[in-house]
Amino acid sequence: MMSQRYSLRCSFPLIIQIAEAHRKPRWLPIAKSKIYRIPKRPEISQEERLELRRINNNYNTKMRAIRRFYAEEWVREKSTLESATSEMSQRLEADEWLRCEELNEMWNKTIAAEREERRAQELTIMEEYSLARMEAKDKDLRERISKASAKIRKEKELCTTFVTPENLEETIDRILSNTVDYNFAIDLKGNTYQGRDSNIQNEDKKIQASN
Repeated sequence: MMSQRYSLRCSFPLIIQIAEAHRKPRWLPIAKSKIYRIPKRPEISQEERLELRRINNNYNTKMRAIRRFYAEEWVREKSTLESATSEMSQRLEADEWLRCEELNEMWNKTIAAEREERRAQELTIMEEYSLARMEAKDKDLRERISKASAKIRKEKELCTTFVTPENLEETIDRILSNTVDYNFAIDLKGNTYQGRDSNIQNEDKKIQASN
């Protein structure tokens, strides 16, 4: 179970500070008995100063040697790791390049097969379109030839009725002997009366005459 001091320290670390043993709280000022007190500088003998300097120099020398040793070891390990990493990266890069080449070759084969299939389909469609156009043109040509043949036959049939210098006298005699009156009249009821000299009687007059 947590103590009260630990719970207060965890709950209010910046507001409440619990005074430890033999120490005053930090928010209290310097004690009045120690404000103007100046600590006395310790006196060290010449022999002790030289001994401390020698010990300090030995310590610094050993620490520099240790630091240099670890630095050289770190540099050596780093260079070894980099060389191994570079070789591995080169190997991985070569493997990746081969894999990419194989994948690219597979994609090229797939795309080439699709392209050939598409070209075959397009060629088939073009052939069918060309055949359809040729058939349409042939049909149109046959229709035109048939119309021209019918017109020629009709013209040949009409040639027998043409007036030529040879049958001119005969044609004139036939026309004079067979006169045709092309005049006609139409009444309000739609009755047609042929000829110029046709006798037309009014229906009202006919009704009155019958009565």
